Amino acid sequence: MSEAESRRARDDEVDTWREHGWVLLEGLVGGDEIAAAAQELTEIFPTAEAYHADPEGETNRWIGHPAEPPAFYTWPPEGPGFRPEQHIWQGQFPFPGRALNRMCAHPSIVDFMERALRSDDLRIYQTGLSAKYAGLTNYEQPMHTDRNHSWLPAHHDGRYWHVESFLYLVDVDEGNAPTHLVSTHDSVGRSPTAPLYMPRQDPELYGAERAAPGRRGSLLAYRPDVFHRGTNLTAPGAARFFLNVSYRHAAHEWIGYHSSQSRATSPHWVAFVEGSTPRELELFGFPPPGHAVWDAALLDATASLYPNLDLQPWRAALAGARG
Repeated sequence: MSEAESRRARDDEVDTWREHGWVLLEGLVGGDEIAAAAQELTEIFPTAEAYHADPEGETNRWIGHPAEPPAFYTWPPEGPGFRPEQHIWQGQFPFPGRALNRMCAHPSIVDFMERALRSDDLRIYQTGLSAKYAGLTNYEQPMHTDRNHSWLPAHHDGRYWHVESFLYLVDVDEGNAPTHLVSTHDSVGRSPTAPLYMPRQDPELYGAERAAPGRRGSLLAYRPDVFHRGTNLTAPGAARFFLNVSYRHAAHEWIGYHSSQSRATSPHWVAFVEGSTPRELELFGFPPPGHAVWDAALLDATASLYPNLDLQPWRAALAGARG
């Protein structure tokens, strides 16, 4: 299969996610689609070349001087840590342009999520972009699970899992900060509610970690109970860009991260809606045709918000319910 083609995840890849907690889906999204999405990054972040030519100037031009968050702990410059500077370059859905937004509900990604979670009643709960630039800070992190995606601890029962994922928008090699992850088979006995494990605390856990390098278009998917950590960018002049897109069961409202409704008036959201199918919109919580909320007045009002959205499926479902 050429890099230009998107693909469906193989059954053994889905099984790996369910068995070991994480999987790298190499080249899941085709190169042509990723190239279009990566081109739109230039409207959100400086390129690697521009940033490294003038780090201070580019930072001032794009994000100014953001206030430093309160420091609960000062991490030493060497070794793993959760340093605020690791996350200063962020973007949230909806993004400028079209291709990046479409990646969130890409058919290959949706297909994997449905098979991994064994349901088609899903919601996208996290949609964000992240950029990292070599030399900005030490990006190495301690081993941890993502406890900030749910009010509840990670559940052992697969019916209550969710999927966190990174879509690679550039090639990620050993010098470009590949995430390190540990199979759930190798982390038995460690509590996923622990804030973190430092290397000296648990050398065996660090010894079991595996890097997840991959070409652009690859999707790294992992479960909430998987220990993982970010690593440092070591290649001179390097930058790493990826899209966070995470899915959960529709009914599991204790799981969440980004709320996109606050940007419902964004022209980028309007354009996304007008170019989407009912199924794609449902992934964001938009009521599908046939939902009880719809009546003629609401459909007319919705048409004024999204004049280029084809509301015929919704109107037909309402007419069918009346008939």
